[in-house]
Amino acid sequence: MTAGTQTEGPGFVHSALLYSSEQEFLDSVERFVVDGLAMDEAVLVAVPGDELALLHDALHSGGGLLDDVRMTDITEVARNPTRFMAMQGSFADSHPGRRVRIVSQLAWPGRTDGELAACVEHEALVNGALDGYQATGLCLYDASRLGDGVLADARATHPLLWSCGSLQPSDEYAPRDVLERCNRPLPANPGAVTYLVRSSGDLSPARSFAVRYAGWIGLSRAGIEDLQLIATELATNSLMYTDGACRLAFWREDEHLVCEARDTGRFDDPLVGRLDPGPSGPASRGLFLVNAISDLVRTHTTATGTTIQAYLRVDPSPAPNG
Repeated sequence: MTAGTQTEGPGFVHSALLYSSEQEFLDSVERFVVDGLAMDEAVLVAVPGDELALLHDALHSGGGLLDDVRMTDITEVARNPTRFMAMQGSFADSHPGRRVRIVSQLAWPGRTDGELAACVEHEALVNGALDGYQATGLCLYDASRLGDGVLADARATHPLLWSCGSLQPSDEYAPRDVLERCNRPLPANPGAVTYLVRSSGDLSPARSFAVRYAGWIGLSRAGIEDLQLIATELATNSLMYTDGACRLAFWREDEHLVCEARDTGRFDDPLVGRLDPGPSGPASRGLFLVNAISDLVRTHTTATGTTIQAYLRVDPSPAPNG
């Protein structure tokens, strides 16, 4: 894989590699990393643990390369795909005046449909969010294990695709169409328990309500603390930016507890909560915390209302001593 002039210009370069074998994965990533290091670029590699071990061995065999590469298990840092954009921006910001390379495998095999939808939404939004950053992204897709729809979305959200070791424009690039398709209604749960937050005075009893339900389904103490924060931030955001009430709903969905907030507001900026807003944006800060805590966040917005669903994993109860 040769970087070529298309990755050396100013601004954000967003590319995807749809690979078909483990060897293609290793050869392509190793060459991408080595080329970046040769140009004194900082490198972040964020892939699942098994692939991370393979890359660690491949790069280690190159002698000393790992000293200049940050490697992280993406299944831990980006279980919620929505939080990965903040990590990308933070890595670039931590190297001012220096170009960076970011290797990622956000849509790894085994993701749920909801997680994959959040992945493709991220890939569509990151084109604008990181515009102007001195960064080159290589997004990895296992073509042998991912569905055709996921691969089609990769081609639609990345302006550049790797083919035979060089970059080519994607003829299917259409991120706006993808974002419109991602903004689909989220399923409600008729069995959910609900609490209506009409004013700031309702926030404390709403938290108590959430705690009782979370305890009933077996959420851990740490999970209950996270749920209190999520419910508070979602409801507070509604009270700040809408004229009506916020309807909180809670239910168990497989191994997750879902906290849903519905209101009459419109979510005008899809990037809110994805990048660290700093201390100056209270609403952005609240949604940023929700994304940082949750295992998955999905949003649907129209001219008449917005729904946000935040997922928290429910750890299985410990087996009894026997």
